[in-house]
Amino acid sequence: MIARARRALVHGVPLTAAVIGLAVPRVATAQHRTAAIAVRGTVTGADIVRAARDYLGVRYVWGGDTPRAFDCSGFTRYVFARYGIALPRTAHEQAAFGDAPFPGDLRPGDLLFFSGGQGAQHIAIYVGGDTIIHASSSSKRVKLDLIRPHGGRWAKHNWFRNRLIAVRRVLPMEGTFYIPMSATASAPPASTTTAEGPASFRRAPTVY
Repeated sequence: MIARARRALVHGVPLTAAVIGLAVPRVATAQHRTAAIAVRGTVTGADIVRAARDYLGVRYVWGGDTPRAFDCSGFTRYVFARYGIALPRTAHEQAAFGDAPFPGDLRPGDLLFFSGGQGAQHIAIYVGGDTIIHASSSSKRVKLDLIRPHGGRWAKHNWFRNRLIAVRRVLPMEGTFYIPMSATASAPPASTTTAEGPASFRRAPTVY
């Protein structure tokens, strides 16, 4: 059912979170605390990466799903919810959401899943340039990491490289943008860009 809802959204048919049986978590951000208008539009990987970077340094706590503290799946769910896109709560559940791209075809905003003994146990958002952003249990914070270090004695022993088991592509998808009331009508918001990120994010990804 989730897959059917995903395809309908991609083809431009308006759907709500209720249709796919998911609830969008409540998001409390500056954009919601100030006067803003909600506008429907296409959410891209660049939008998700931009939002995810707002939480760099937020501490990791198992079960955390707000900017006070995140765990890995709580982080991804919250970031997507900023645009009205509902993801399931756990990494295992999120692995069933979206489409599987061809191996090596990584794009900003993709969800990357890593094994931890029993299926998908960790999740991250692909930023570009072999880099992910995630809530790290070992570093106890939201941070950036390389999924494949370029050279060096530890490159072949990289945890992320060895444990990457799945990639899911949710975007582009119809979502909600919040435009400050103070914004001028002639100045389009930066978040409505259709680009998939800066040029440095669009280089050919590593094939796993």
